[in-house]
Amino acid sequence: MRGPNTTSSTSRTDEAAPNWPVLVLTFVAVVLDGYDTIALGLSVPALAKDWDVAPSHFTPALSLTSVGVALGYLACGRIVARFGARRVVLAAVVVFTVGSLLTAFASTITELTALRVLTGLGLGAVLPAAVSHATALNPARLRQSIAVFVTMGISLGALIAGVLGTRLIGAFGWESVFLVGAAASAVLLPLLWIGLPDGRAAVGEPAPAAAATASAVREASVARLFDPGLRSRTLLLWGFSFLMFTVYYVFSSWLPTLLTSYGFSAGLAPLGSAALGVGSIVGAAVLMIGALRFRMSSVLLVTTSLAIVFLVVSAFLGPDKVLLLIVFGGVGLGIQAGMIGQTALSVSMYPQGTATTAVGWSASMGRLGSVVGPVVGGALIGLGVPTGTIVLVACVPVLAALVLIAVLGWITAPKTLSKSAPPAVPAGR
Repeated sequence: MRGPNTTSSTSRTDEAAPNWPVLVLTFVAVVLDGYDTIALGLSVPALAKDWDVAPSHFTPALSLTSVGVALGYLACGRIVARFGARRVVLAAVVVFTVGSLLTAFASTITELTALRVLTGLGLGAVLPAAVSHATALNPARLRQSIAVFVTMGISLGALIAGVLGTRLIGAFGWESVFLVGAAASAVLLPLLWIGLPDGRAAVGEPAPAAAATASAVREASVARLFDPGLRSRTLLLWGFSFLMFTVYYVFSSWLPTLLTSYGFSAGLAPLGSAALGVGSIVGAAVLMIGALRFRMSSVLLVTTSLAIVFLVVSAFLGPDKVLLLIVFGGVGLGIQAGMIGQTALSVSMYPQGTATTAVGWSASMGRLGSVVGPVVGGALIGLGVPTGTIVLVACVPVLAALVLIAVLGWITAPKTLSKSAPPAVPAGR
């Protein structure tokens, strides 16, 4: 008789204060995910010089990293349903720790590409498992804000990588970026093992029987995302995610290289990644504050519009380095807000049992964009297209994403009913 127990534990969880140890640990795991995700992109200028090849030769490594991440996203829902989010988080951190360590010893582009695919599998599994675990072990009323907070770790990780990358690459070479990331992940692992509780034990539920586990696996099926009433939302959200990730990964992969055309040295070029990271954190703060008073889709409408404005401005700027970094920080604000916001929408629009799958599949659609982004960026750079033109081209998918989030906001908006009509169930934020 699971109904009363489930209701009771859910009630206790909803009334409780935030579980800060879980929030901090899952957040730090995602920070390291964000650090490692952009580590290769900010290392490309130094790698190209060290290996005496054109930067565009690293396109396969950049793109196939995202393929590995997407596979991790897609598999995460069912794996979490079968083994639990805690085990998945731990295993994923082990995988990207080993992958990052071995990347530092790669000597060819083929080796580098293979190792980044391996690393990507771990990176892809961390985010949906961490978000699912954090939201399950915290008050239900805070699910959307917690999803934004944990996902914001990606932005902070990118910022740390950008800031440290400049010093590490200049002092110790590109390998040091990956060694530092692997060392930090190795330190986190025992803390996760000790401090991250099992989800069911934390809310007082018994271990699931085989039948309950099978039911949980069915609940985590991607088919649930296409239930009546959810199909249109799912497709719109996936399209929005794909487009925003595509543009972000054009810049996270190639911005250090693009900035060299404005006179940035190989040592200073990673500051572009830091600028994106700072803007991303500001964007996440805007989401968290805006979500307290407005619907998430409305906040994303504003931030996506800001991304377009900053992209257009950056296309026509001169070689003023400080101003360029500030404007690209604005680009990071608008684009990363969309990437984080789609996770919050995934959490709020679906049942808890389907949330991990929803986060993973929406993010995986984004990762398809992150495969396309580096390829398109590398092709344009290889063709010698001016940086300003590349930036203007990037405005096109952001405009399309703006249309999609506007439609999603419209179809999920609470409908005004006549007095005789029955009350409607509020739509997901």
